Amino acid sequence: MKKQVWSLITGCALFVGVQPSTFALEDISFSGYMTIKGTYTDAVQTDGSTATGYARGYASKNVNFDTLGNHIGLQASAQVSENLEMTLVLQANGGAEEYSVTTEWAYASYTINDNYTVRLGRIKGPFFMVSEYQEVGYAYPWVTPPQEVYSTNPIDAIVGPDLVYQKGLGDWDLLLELYAGSGRHKATVQANVADNNPLVDKGDSVGFETNDMVGFNTTIGTQGISFRLGYFTTKVDAAGFGITDQTGSFGGVGMIVDWRNILIYSEYIVRDTQNTVAMNQAFPDQNAGYITLGYRLGNFTPYLTAANMDQGKDKSIYALQQSSYTLGLRYEAGPTAALKIEAKQVKTDDSGGLGAYGLFDDPVNNRKGNVLAASFDLIF
Repeated sequence: MKKQVWSLITGCALFVGVQPSTFALEDISFSGYMTIKGTYTDAVQTDGSTATGYARGYASKNVNFDTLGNHIGLQASAQVSENLEMTLVLQANGGAEEYSVTTEWAYASYTINDNYTVRLGRIKGPFFMVSEYQEVGYAYPWVTPPQEVYSTNPIDAIVGPDLVYQKGLGDWDLLLELYAGSGRHKATVQANVADNNPLVDKGDSVGFETNDMVGFNTTIGTQGISFRLGYFTTKVDAAGFGITDQTGSFGGVGMIVDWRNILIYSEYIVRDTQNTVAMNQAFPDQNAGYITLGYRLGNFTPYLTAANMDQGKDKSIYALQQSSYTLGLRYEAGPTAALKIEAKQVKTDDSGGLGAYGLFDDPVNNRKGNVLAASFDLIF
């Protein structure tokens, strides 16, 4: 543990040390975030007694506060010149990752004028409404963003250029982002695939590459409401599944309402991949969506989320199918800290023909299970 924390500190020190004669320490800004999360599920397999887990390590039969959802991140931004800025974000991840340090962001940005900015490097993919700050738990109401939607895209970052255009349109603000690039990623093999494929085990991670990715992300908003639309297409190579130069696309729409005491989040996504045996197993077509309704009562925000994931255009038997209702409560523990708890009931569906897995690690008894979660989120 001490070694991993020291690696995080050392990495940031190296970043700070770059070209010390070029800019002074006051030109470098630091910020950070932290999430500590505990989870539990009462789900059992179809025999009615054997416990199972949820969402590939997210929750198990044991109350666990050393989960994959635990992390601490540190951001350093250096103003190299009037128009050029460098940003590095390092994150130490808990659970099975044992607080190993990963690079979440590493890019340079150049401001052309008030409307245009170019970025180049490793950039978090703008694939969802909160994907660019998905690790910053303080920034949204839930303990965990609805997994029916946010589990559908294992790509978390791209390496390449993007162009950001921002413009005020009266009372509205427009942001348009165009990006391209490639990347190397890991995806945890779905439980329903592992149970029906002797070449992989449950919990295995499979590496894959994306190439020739192009996409856009746009948001438009005014006081209290914003809308999002995004889409990308890419080539995929995954040797573990025998996938070479096959295509996939991903698109989504979303809305956030934060007006007076009313809070509404909603998204809908479509994953559409090439209709081959390998792609239908590794990355089956999926449609998914959710809506969250919340209301602020002083420092407390109770909320309710309804979510669903289903087969997409090509009806693969490996597509995950489930729906859930989540009741949660957020408490503002300070100006930059929040405590959250939530209880979720998940109902799975096996109409696709491969068992009622949903996001559970096994088909579950009576096609339902409960998941409890709590978190402490902090920004600094």
